[in-house]
Formats: sequence, C-alpha cells, structure tokens
Amino acid sequence: MPWVRFVIVGFFSLTAFSLMSYQSIEIVHAVINFFHDKHQLK
Repeated sequence: MPWVRFVIVGFFSLTAFSLMSYQSIEIVHAVINFFHDKHQLK
C-alpha cells in the first residue's frame, strides 16, 4: 500500500513545515522587538 507511506510522509513534512514557519515568525518578532526597544532607549 504505497498511499499509506505517502500520507505519513505528507503528514510529517506538513508538521515540519508548520514548526519551521512558526520558528521563523518567532525569530522575526524577536528581531523587531529588539530593534524597537533599542529605539525607545534613546
């Protein structure tokens, strides 16, 4: 049953993609906050 393997691979790649996109969003927010705080200190 090759479709079972296809479903499992698709599920895992989807999970990995959602995790990576979540991580990148968090990193972007951290960078924005970092620069925002620097500007407020002046």
